[in-house]
Amino acid sequence: MNKLSLFLALAVCSGTYAESRELPPIINNSTYANGSAYSTRTSANQPMLEMLGRVESLQSDIQQLRGMLEEQSHEINRLKQREQNIYADMHARLQKLESAAGISASTAVVVPKPVSAPVQPAYTGAPVLAAAQPAQAKPKRVKKVKPKSRAEEKEEFDTAFASVKNSHYQQAIKQLEQFLQDYPDGVYSDNAHFWLGSVYKVVNDLPAAKKNFQAVYTQFHKSEKAAMAMLKLADIYSEEKDAAKARKLYQKISTQYPDSTAAHMAAKEL
Repeated sequence: MNKLSLFLALAVCSGTYAESRELPPIINNSTYANGSAYSTRTSANQPMLEMLGRVESLQSDIQQLRGMLEEQSHEINRLKQREQNIYADMHARLQKLESAAGISASTAVVVPKPVSAPVQPAYTGAPVLAAAQPAQAKPKRVKKVKPKSRAEEKEEFDTAFASVKNSHYQQAIKQLEQFLQDYPDGVYSDNAHFWLGSVYKVVNDLPAAKKNFQAVYTQFHKSEKAAMAMLKLADIYSEEKDAAKARKLYQKISTQYPDSTAAHMAAKEL
């Protein structure tokens, strides 16, 4: 009985002591840890976000530049095609004229009449007084000619080529001859020789035509007109019944310019 009372007393005392003791504060470690991690992660990702923004801006600029480049390429191709169409049309027109039966009088080449030598008076035995020598004129000062620009060269060639297109052949001959005097090694000199040879062929001045066609592929062998000029010259030899020279040029075209249109045309002639 005494032991049971003592045990109950001890239990009551321990419970009372436990209730009177203060509990430590509760710390929410999970919340504190998550907040710290979020703040650290935000500050670490800031440079990455800025870099992504710059990359997107660069990609936008590249797309704009690609668009501009495509537009310029399309415009260049359009201009090249337009120039090729003009040349093709001129070739067709000149070939029709070359194959025509006759040439009109307005386009025929006028050959100047030979000037007869002056008749010397018969000797009469009387002394002939020497004519008074005129006073020598002072030499004129030669003005320095300013070299012409690339734009002026193109403008003069376009003017001459317009005369060819409009069938003003005598005017075209004068303009192209003058152009070649002003620009013997110009950017358009190969074209000038080619069209001058074509016009001379139309007006039936074959020696001048052959001379200009030959100048294209000998002086400007890398020109786009070189193969066609060689073909034109070979056609003239063929018309003159000079089969050996014509065949030699046809074979030369196939060797030097195998992928050109002139080479395919030469192969048909061979």
